[in-house]
Amino acid sequence: MDELKQKAIRHHYADLVDSINSLRVMDYLANLLSSEEMDSIRKSQLTPQDRTRELIAILFRKNEQLRPFERFIIALEETDINHRAMAKAILKTYVCVLLVRQKTL
Repeated sequence: MDELKQKAIRHHYADLVDSINSLRVMDYLANLLSSEEMDSIRKSQLTPQDRTRELIAILFRKNEQLRPFERFIIALEETDINHRAMAKAILKTYVCVLLVRQKTL
């Protein structure tokens, strides 16, 4: 995943870890995630917070051409009203990060 997109997600990392249902989000990312990646997120010994951390770590490692950021945002928007609010906040942060970067170029 692109560094600026990772930065936008990291800005909301604590809120994401505390509030999203990673298993529901993962279901929307089934075409992006391998079976092994999905199994590592589903591990029974993981807490819900650890599952979210694992999901985000996997997304960060995905090739930008697969559009992991955009697909994550769509998954958040589709799964829950609270997730939708997180998606909106992440997108807003991403736009701000882009604007700051453009001003420094």
